Amino acid sequence: MAGIYRFINTTIPTKGCNLRCEYCYVRQWGEEERLEIDTEKTWYSYSLDHMLKALTVERMGGVCMFNLSAEGETLLSPYLFEIVTGLIQNGHYVAIISNCTVTNEIKKYISLEQEMRNHLFFKASFHYRELKKRGLLDTYSRNINLLKDNGISFSVELVSNDYILGEIEEVKTYSMREFGALPHVLGGREETKKGKYPKYETKLSDEEFHNVWGAFHSPLFDFQDTDYLTPHNKDFCYAGVYTGTFDLRTGDFSACPGNRIITNFFEDIDNPIQFLPVGNMCPFPFCFCGFFLQVLAGSCCETYDPGYKFFEFRDRICTDGSHWLTPSIKEVFSHTCAEYHEKANEEQKQLINAFLDIVYHGFDNNIDSEIIKTVNGFCEHRKINRAAVYGVSDLGKMLVKALEEVGVEVVCGIDKNYEKIQYSIPIVSPENIPGDLDAVLVSAYGSYTSIANYLSENYPNIKVFSILDLLENYF
Repeated sequence: MAGIYRFINTTIPTKGCNLRCEYCYVRQWGEEERLEIDTEKTWYSYSLDHMLKALTVERMGGVCMFNLSAEGETLLSPYLFEIVTGLIQNGHYVAIISNCTVTNEIKKYISLEQEMRNHLFFKASFHYRELKKRGLLDTYSRNINLLKDNGISFSVELVSNDYILGEIEEVKTYSMREFGALPHVLGGREETKKGKYPKYETKLSDEEFHNVWGAFHSPLFDFQDTDYLTPHNKDFCYAGVYTGTFDLRTGDFSACPGNRIITNFFEDIDNPIQFLPVGNMCPFPFCFCGFFLQVLAGSCCETYDPGYKFFEFRDRICTDGSHWLTPSIKEVFSHTCAEYHEKANEEQKQLINAFLDIVYHGFDNNIDSEIIKTVNGFCEHRKINRAAVYGVSDLGKMLVKALEEVGVEVVCGIDKNYEKIQYSIPIVSPENIPGDLDAVLVSAYGSYTSIANYLSENYPNIKVFSILDLLENYF
């Protein structure tokens, strides 16, 4: 496999930062105190050893790229070097989003063996005004060239912002001199205004904005500029399978930054991870992170061709003929995750969409025929005649009705909020489950790992299944 099986967008639990950029998303919300560096926090919920055992190539289904990013400066997070090297030793690739000013941390990575450096990429955020104000431009440039000289892939990336408009030519001159090429450009979003569609954070007219930032000739900007308002919620999206957003502090995993939790990677590391695609039920008219979801992961590959390869968003050919990307990382970024997965068949798509339609739009007491057929086959194969449903939300109510439709006796529903729920069957607490059940089916798939652990410890004779088991571990 020349590419990666999954792209895992990974949030790092540190908010502290050594810079204060004017356009920072955290500062847009007026939460300056979150950027203060606090070394006394409890950073991770699990030990390093536990996390790495949970993230083996075998458990992840294949070689992944973990894209590590904090709300502050990623390299300031404790144990980051140990986490990165552990993931690479597991066989994965790692991308680090950093302002590349923490020299002592950069030096740790260039000291690695070349085989490990071949699995490493730095997305070097280029905060020109802030670096200049703090006297860190030389530090930034020196560290970028340390990466380059030691065979570590990098990309210099500038966020579009109005503050720097008077210094655009200065930025270009500096970048050409220090890095041998112009930086790539990522369009900066306005985060504080809610609306149906995203908005660039700028006072420029559309034409002025495109002219200013298009002059950097960055395929990343060109793609984002054309794809930003392209709706993808009509496409069957494989985010949640090919890619997803992962919280390294808790282990929670969701399809993308705007979607619900699918599972937890850390709570039950002895069992396979259950993935779930968004399908046709994305609640958003636009794609939050289309440049990696669509281009690197290939999330909507069955109906949408972005027209780019991901290496075009990261590589530059320098004036001396050298490249920002090493051959190993360029090869990885020349493929999509979609190349290494089977596509869902029409029955599976129908089932996934039926589940997620209920999750996002509620249960109207009508059940898709594919659900009935699947539940019937599932229960017959496992000889389930008496069952309970854990989680009596809309999805749980659908599951109750589906089980009753196929002749399974639903003895009760189980819910932590049992006292507040009125339904057609008795609702009990997790501490008062009848012992004479064949199985408990868990509708709350996002919490399944913790629920299954609890039930297995306290009711060892009852089989426990997730509603996602109806997909027969396809993903």
